[in-house]
Amino acid sequence: MEKLQKVEKKRTLTYLILIIIFHLSFWFAISSNLTIHPDEADHWVWSQHLSWGYFEHPPMIAFVIRFFTDIFGDRWYAIELCSQSMSLLTIIFLFILSKELFGPEAALLSVIIAESMPMFFIGSTILTIDNIMIVFWIMTTYLFLKGLKEDKKVFLLLSGVTFGLGLMSKYTMILLPASMFLYLVISPCHRVLLKRKEPYLSFLIGLIIFSPVIIWNAQNDWLSFKYQFTKGLTGGEKGGQFFFFIGSQFVILGPTMFPFFLYSIYKGFRNYRDSSVLYLTVLASFPFFFFAFASFRSKYTDVSWSDVALIVGIILMSKVLIDIYRGIDIRRKIIVSSALFIPGFLLSGFLAIHSVKPFPFIPKNVDKSLEMFGWDEIGVKVEDVFNKYLPDEKRRYIISKEYQMAGSLSFYTPSHPIPYSFNKSMRNIWLRVEDIGKGSALMVCAENDGNECVEKAGKIFNEVKEVEKMDVKRRGEVVKSVKMYICREIK
Repeated sequence: MEKLQKVEKKRTLTYLILIIIFHLSFWFAISSNLTIHPDEADHWVWSQHLSWGYFEHPPMIAFVIRFFTDIFGDRWYAIELCSQSMSLLTIIFLFILSKELFGPEAALLSVIIAESMPMFFIGSTILTIDNIMIVFWIMTTYLFLKGLKEDKKVFLLLSGVTFGLGLMSKYTMILLPASMFLYLVISPCHRVLLKRKEPYLSFLIGLIIFSPVIIWNAQNDWLSFKYQFTKGLTGGEKGGQFFFFIGSQFVILGPTMFPFFLYSIYKGFRNYRDSSVLYLTVLASFPFFFFAFASFRSKYTDVSWSDVALIVGIILMSKVLIDIYRGIDIRRKIIVSSALFIPGFLLSGFLAIHSVKPFPFIPKNVDKSLEMFGWDEIGVKVEDVFNKYLPDEKRRYIISKEYQMAGSLSFYTPSHPIPYSFNKSMRNIWLRVEDIGKGSALMVCAENDGNECVEKAGKIFNEVKEVEKMDVKRRGEVVKSVKMYICREIK
C-alpha cells in the first residue's frame, strides 16, 4: 500500500510538472508575438517612480516589476517573466492547499480546472494587480488553515504577514479576513478561536505592514481610497452592471464551469459539517456575492472582481467533482469531464490563436488583441521623431490623452520619455505638466482624438505643431493611426 502511494505521488508530481512546462512555454511563445498590454506598461511606469501609493491601487505591482526589470532590464520578457512567475506561484500554492485539504488527486484536478478557465489560462499572460494579490490570497488561506488544523500560533501570525502583503497588492484583500471571520462565526469546531488573541494579532500585523499605504493616502487627500470606493460601490442605475457581471462569468470561467462553481457552493453549504469544505465554501461565496451585490450599485464592473472567490472555489469544485466521479461509471465520467472542460479549453484556444493569427471575421472595434499590437513599431517612430525635432532636449516627455498610450510609448520608445496623460491627470503623480517648464514635449494621440488633444495642449503650451502621422497595419489592414505633435513653451 505504501509503495502504491509513492507511485501515485510520483505520477501526480510528474503530471503537475508537465502542466507547468506546457503553460509557461505556451505563453512565452504567444507573448513573443505581442507587445505588452497597455496596463502592464502603465504599471511599469509606476515601477520607474516608486511610491507608497498610486491613483488607483497600492504599490506592490510596482515593486515586483522593479525587481524583475532591475535584473532583466526594461524588456518585454522581463514583464512576461514577472507575469509567469505569478502564474507559477499560483499553481504551486493551489496544488499545495488542495493537497492539504483533500489529497493529491484533488490537487492535480484543481490545477486542471484552473487551466481550463480562460480567467486563468488566458489571463495569466498579462501581469495584473489581481495576479499578484491572488498569490498572497492563496498563501494566506493556506497559512490560516494550517493554524486552524494544527493549532499553531505561528501559522496564524504568518497569515497576517501575507495578508498585509496582499493588501499592499490590492484593497480587495480586505475581503479575505472578513470571510475568515464569518467562517469562525459559523464553524462549530473553530468558533472558539474568536476568543483567542491570535486572529486579531494576525489582522493587526497585516495592517501594520499596510500602514505606509494608509499614510500615503492621508498625505494625498485619500486619493486612492476615494477612487476605489466611488468606482466600485456607487453610481450604478437599475442593476445593469449586475447582469454584465454575471454574464461575464460564463466567459472567464467557461460556459459550463461557472454553473458548476455555483453548484459547488450549494453542495458546500449542504456539507457544512465538514470543516474543510465549509472553510472553502465561505471563502469562495462571500467575496463572490459581495461583488454581485456591489454590481447593483456600481457604475463600473470589472470582470476580474470575482477572481479571489474563484481561485478558492476551484478547490471546492475539485472536491465536488471527485465525489461525482466516485458515484458514476467511466462512460459518464467522460461525459461529465467533456461537458465541464472542453468549452473552456476551446474558448481559451480560440482566443490564444486569434491573438497571433487573427480571425478576419472579428471587427476591429471589439478585437481586444489589438491592445497588444503595434506599440513597438510606434515606439521606434517616436524615437526617430524625438531625434529629428527635439534632439537637444535633456529630458524627454511623452504626452497623450489616455494613460495607456502614454505608458506604452514610454516603455517602447528606447529613450523611455516620461509620460503624462490628460485624462485623469491626477494619475500622473510622478509629473505635473508644469514640471516640463520652458522645454518641449512630444504629444502622440490616436487620429480620432487629435482635435481634442490639440485643444487641451493649446491651453498649456504656446506652440502645438503637428509633425508626423503613422499607420500601423496588421495583415495589410490599418489597425492603429496616430498623430504626433511638438509642444513647446509652457504658458
